[in-house]
Amino acid sequence: MTKLNLIAAAVALLAVGSAQALTPAEIASARAAGTLKEIRIAGASALRLSVAAYMKEICGASSFHVIWNSSTDSTNHRAYSCNLGATVGTYVAGTPVLVYKRDAGGSGQGVNPIATAADQTHMRVLNDATCTAINGGATPATDAAIPNYVCTGTETTGIKSDAGISDVEPALLQTSVNLATFDQSLPNPTPNVIALTSVQLATLNVAPLAQALFAVAVNKKAYRALQEAQGIIAPGGALVDVPADQALWNAATLATIPSLPINWVRSAFTGQAAGGAKRGWDAVIPNTPYSLDSGVTSRPAVDARANFKTVNVCRRTEGSGTQAASNAFFANNPCGAGSAAFLPANINFSADTEATLLATVESSGFRVQEASGAGGVENCVGNDADAVTQAGTDDSAYALAVLGREANPLRANADRRYRYVRLDGAIPVRSEAKAGRYPFVYEATMQWNTNTLAGQTEKIAFLTALRSGFGSPNGLASVDSDTQQGVMSPPASYTGTYADATGNAALFGSRVGRASNNSCAPLRVLK
Repeated sequence: MTKLNLIAAAVALLAVGSAQALTPAEIASARAAGTLKEIRIAGASALRLSVAAYMKEICGASSFHVIWNSSTDSTNHRAYSCNLGATVGTYVAGTPVLVYKRDAGGSGQGVNPIATAADQTHMRVLNDATCTAINGGATPATDAAIPNYVCTGTETTGIKSDAGISDVEPALLQTSVNLATFDQSLPNPTPNVIALTSVQLATLNVAPLAQALFAVAVNKKAYRALQEAQGIIAPGGALVDVPADQALWNAATLATIPSLPINWVRSAFTGQAAGGAKRGWDAVIPNTPYSLDSGVTSRPAVDARANFKTVNVCRRTEGSGTQAASNAFFANNPCGAGSAAFLPANINFSADTEATLLATVESSGFRVQEASGAGGVENCVGNDADAVTQAGTDDSAYALAVLGREANPLRANADRRYRYVRLDGAIPVRSEAKAGRYPFVYEATMQWNTNTLAGQTEKIAFLTALRSGFGSPNGLASVDSDTQQGVMSPPASYTGTYADATGNAALFGSRVGRASNNSCAPLRVLK
């Protein structure tokens, strides 16, 4: 570029700063001027909204933009641009940054390709026809879950992630039940079953990011049936819903959430809850008259066809941290030895075409559909499942899934038609989990390759600040209420005891944890 062009680009960048925006056009200007800081992060789609929310907090409010790779929220790539609102690491306030977040393939993409310095597909943000405005475009985003732009381009050759995020420690993803290909965004990819060596794992700088809550979700038709089965609503009554704004949830709200037995969910996820005889949906949704009180038959059947209903499982692909957490929690895999570990029901490396899952409402069996990102699971267990009925009848499909609890099925006033349930009565909300009363909790990590980033002190400083600030009580206090339900600050992130914590530490500080870098260790009260 000529000196004249460089001066012109710099002038354009100054104009950008004065306009307080960082659109694709202004990204291109900053890139040309050499002032744009581009950071690529891969992995952990369960934390995709947490990353978005935290980026919104460190960005200048009037310059923050959300960029997706497609117009649907099941997109596998997102990016966030802004002029920083404060100093982060050594990047001073006002520095133009563009942070890419690859969700495709989940946590495995935040570990193996990072350790091996492999190229990865990331979205491309250019000032050309591949990027178009959406939802107001030039108006800076106020909701980190709503895009301003869609940029459909991607690039692979020579593109490496600077850091990765995983819902569980990197070592857990090296076990056979969790191994995955490097690019699960491809249809029917060929499995790569080679685990990282100890030398490769040692190249990673790994540290905790935050504690993540996971929860079991069912489609709304199953949720209503469970409410009726458990006496929350009268026979034939309408679903009693939760408020869209989770900050408004209270004791009355929580009392309307139905429960599933952990042992039944375990059976469903390992392919045992199938085929009538009170083993499938009829084990939790009565297909004959039943009683809420011992010895008294007082209620009609909830769903006379429940014993014929397919147990539809919507789950993540191998390599997903969400799936690894589900495997550890429900299947004791790889935590148990030999017959003490169960195999999760799956169709390995399936394409993300969840419509095929729900073609048959009644089969007295189970069907499994894998998705490469959390958005695909949301679609499968929600809108897709709730839209299916048996041909010629009003018989409805039921489905269940595991999702990161940060996802709100009612976010942005759009109903995704799934709801979270209790597990053995335990409520999947942060206030219960941090106190040790909800058990489905694992610790997420962020890591980078010390060889790949050798000498890149500014980038390392930014990532270090991002990692330490992301899961701190003050960091979590600044994000939106939806995201806050799914994350907690580890006990080591705040001083003093849990009982004496004040301020943000009292709101977000967890008292429970597992052994360091060991998701197979039991959850214990540590503070």
